[in-house]
Amino acid sequence: MFLSHPTVDELKQSDLSDLVDMLAKQATEYSRLMKFEGISSKSMAVKEMILNIQAAIDAKKVSKKPLTTR
Repeated sequence: MFLSHPTVDELKQSDLSDLVDMLAKQATEYSRLMKFEGISSKSMAVKEMILNIQAAIDAKKVSKKPLTTR
């Protein structure tokens, strides 16, 4: 039984440094799962989490870009 992963909107509430730490941990876990299990429901769930974290990081980067005036 899996708990549901946080959504991108929920992840956006986290600090950028926390998101980067989460991404590193999930990437390590994904590599481990792929090595020992290959494609499985667990590895696909971790991959989905990675994509959600990346989307939250990208959203934070876009929201923090300074507005340029011409």
